[in-house]
Amino acid sequence: MKKILTIVSLTLSLFATTTIAQKTDDKAAVLAVVQKLFDEMAAANASGILATGTPENQLVAIQKGRDGKPRISVIGGEAFSKFFTKPGAAKEVMYDHKVEIDGDWAMVWGRYVFFSEGKRSHCGINQFNLVRTDAGWKIANGASTMDPNACTEKEKAMKP
Repeated sequence: MKKILTIVSLTLSLFATTTIAQKTDDKAAVLAVVQKLFDEMAAANASGILATGTPENQLVAIQKGRDGKPRISVIGGEAFSKFFTKPGAAKEVMYDHKVEIDGDWAMVWGRYVFFSEGKRSHCGINQFNLVRTDAGWKIANGASTMDPNACTEKEKAMKP
């Protein structure tokens, strides 16, 4: 009986170790896709931006207007990729991110600072849903808050 319990215990330990290692690898892969998106935005590489997402991906932007009211925009991947036309003009830094993974779905979210032409433009929260495809992890959709007046003291001190 002791032998059976030892074998079961070792099998469960091996399964748990494998699962933890896979989640660690998936977390790194998911974060790499989000970082690749930011790198391609900075490079003004429309095809590179599109390559990080699924063909039907979209972004919901919740932008605080001058009147204080939110303006909500839904932007498809193709339209989003065309916002970035000058290499080096845009830089997005997402920090203190959190990652949740459940099988072939992952969510990344965290605070970010967006710089335009070397100056802080706005801050907010990014949230991305990713799906595992035959080609690897891809961004299915995302949402961002955009408020130039909502930067924390830490974000105000950040440099591009």
